[in-house]
Amino acid sequence: MEFNINVSFSQRDLELIIDAIRDKVKTEKVQKDANMLCDYMNIYDKASSVATLLKISECEKATKMSDDEDYEEEEI
Repeated sequence: MEFNINVSFSQRDLELIIDAIRDKVKTEKVQKDANMLCDYMNIYDKASSVATLLKISECEKATKMSDDEDYEEEEI
């Protein structure tokens, strides 16, 4: 069963979730259960993708702000 849930996490929250999943995957219980390992890795991949997109978005915003500041300085 799959759910679409709209929740809000900060980038730090996502990084903590990713770390927790990574730690959980290393446990013996998960390592011995291929299905559980696959489930955790799928969640890890999704969370990592979201965190990466957030970082890219922040870089793009910073670049745009820098470009806007440069443009304003040129007008003066």
